[in-house]
Amino acid sequence: GIGSPLDPEAPLDPSSIRKKKTRTVFSRSQVFQLESTFDMKRYLSSSERAGIAASLQLTETQVKIWFQNRRNKWKRQMAADQETANVSHSSQRIVRVPILYHESSTPSTLGFNVNVSQVSPRLMSFSNPVNYPFSSFAHSMSLLRSQITGLV
Repeated sequence: GIGSPLDPEAPLDPSSIRKKKTRTVFSRSQVFQLESTFDMKRYLSSSERAGIAASLQLTETQVKIWFQNRRNKWKRQMAADQETANVSHSSQRIVRVPILYHESSTPSTLGFNVNVSQVSPRLMSFSNPVNYPFSSFAHSMSLLRSQITGLV
C-alpha cells in the first residue's frame, strides 16, 4: 500500500523510523548478581524483578530479557549435556585420566591446601576441549573423588 514500510517509493519520514536499541552491556557485578539470582530461581515474580532492577540500576525490561536469554542458554546447555550423556552411554568408552597430587609439598610452598582429591590443572588439558557447565563438572568431580578414595 501507499506509504507502507515495504513500499520502496514511500517517502522516508524520520519520525516514523525507530532506531534499533543498542545492546546493553552489563558490568561484571551486575552479571554476577543476575547469575547468582538465576542459580536460585529460573523465573522471577514482578516484585522480584523490580527489586533486582532497582538494586542493579537496570530497567525491569533489561532484567526480564536477561532472564529470558539466560533460560534459553540454560535449556541449550541441558540439551547439549543430554546429547553428551546419550553419546557416552552408546559408546561406553573408558577414558583413563591421570590424577596428580602432591603428598610431600606443604601448603606454604604451593599457596593452597593440597589434598588427595585435588586434580592437577595441567592434566586437565585435552586436544579436543569440551565445554561443560560447572554444575555438571562439579558433579562429575564428586563422583570421581568417591571412586578415587577407594584406590588410594
